Amino acid sequence: MTRSLRVEFLPVEILNEVAPEPQVHDVAVPDGTGAPQVLENPHVDFPGTWSLVGEGTDGSYRYQRVQRVASSSGTSRG
Repeated sequence: MTRSLRVEFLPVEILNEVAPEPQVHDVAVPDGTGAPQVLENPHVDFPGTWSLVGEGTDGSYRYQRVQRVASSSGTSRG
């Protein structure tokens, strides 16, 4: 069983451009749980890993995209 959780996604800054306002959406989480610390691909418009950073507006939970961390200390060439 799942329930709906109101989540506020903080904008992702791209090339130092002014970010839009946070967007609020409902996401499905397992029944009987609180707000997860980490959400993986929680919404079609917000792929990736998101971390709980606090409370948003109107009782929502505020999440910020987790920056990718390299899986090794090597460099890759494309």
